[in-house]
Amino acid sequence: MFSFILGCLYLILALIILFLIKEKFNIFGFIYNPNNRKFLVIFDIPFLLLSFAAIIEEVHWFVLIIFFMHALNTMTLLIKPDIFYQSKGEMQLMEEESLHNYLIIMTSIVGIGCLLVSYL
Repeated sequence: MFSFILGCLYLILALIILFLIKEKFNIFGFIYNPNNRKFLVIFDIPFLLLSFAAIIEEVHWFVLIIFFMHALNTMTLLIKPDIFYQSKGEMQLMEEESLHNYLIIMTSIVGIGCLLVSYL
């Protein structure tokens, strides 16, 4: 059940990202603004908790990867935010459109993967 909820949350997030891109919102400017660090941590906590609950419910490698990625991201933002904000330079080497596409595709794949895990 938690994998299903997590999958739905990721697919809703993909739709929200599509809407923000359509409205010309600077997603990566928001993410890499150090003033928004608390928001990013708070935003990441539901994904972390749901993936942890899904692991407790049924251990699956896909959900484990999701949990560890969210845990790593949250810990990096809390303990060593410099490392997180250093990746901004790497992101600027790519075109903004490809970053948006990557974000939407990865969020959708994770959402669909979580839905598949919940049905298997």
